Amino acid sequence: MKNRIKELRLKYNLTLKELSQQLKNIGFNISPDSLAKYERGDRNPKIEKWQEIAFFFGVSVSYLQGYEEITPNDLKFDSKQDAIDCIKKIMKALDISKEDLEKNIDDEGDKDAKR
Repeated sequence: MKNRIKELRLKYNLTLKELSQQLKNIGFNISPDSLAKYERGDRNPKIEKWQEIAFFFGVSVSYLQGYEEITPNDLKFDSKQDAIDCIKKIMKALDISKEDLEKNIDDEGDKDAKR
């Protein structure tokens, strides 16, 4: 699985050197060379480094590592109605009925009640 360090770095128009400097400015010491090795997958950072880089970009470690597809920032809406409209589009695209959704929500509630 490919990590998203380079993707996020490029999204913010940062060079490796600039990212390293910005990380250093907030107390995280990661060299440009180490960042390049992390991006290429030549070296796997320790969990502390994953956390530092994820913190900088405002994403979860699992998103940064390539395990999650959605960031918390992807789920921000201007209004409750915008969120509802998004849910409706997802349900339509995946052919999920209101009943399917209600059943699964009820099932999750039952699991929580049993804990």
